[in-house]
Amino acid sequence: MFKFVFVRTPRPRQFQHKPIYWNPEDDARKERDERVRQRLGQTAQDEPFKTSIKRGSFRKKRWDSPDETADMQAERRRSNIRLLVIALILIALSVAMYWFI
Repeated sequence: MFKFVFVRTPRPRQFQHKPIYWNPEDDARKERDERVRQRLGQTAQDEPFKTSIKRGSFRKKRWDSPDETADMQAERRRSNIRLLVIALILIALSVAMYWFI
């Protein structure tokens, strides 16, 4: 008959995983590659992973920069002079505002 329960025992939650992205073409390609490898007698571990980036190559490129040309030196000198002029103008404006205000 009817069973009345004051306290209900909770059931464990079920794990429901729904993949966000699934590409059946990619899976089919992987399966074909695996079949071909099995026919040829190869496994994925036979081919070592190779990269074109060598250890320390970024560091080497950074510190082995070419020597400065005359144009680069002149540009840096102009930039420093421009910065000094701007700083002097700002200082003069701040002194003028302090004296007159």
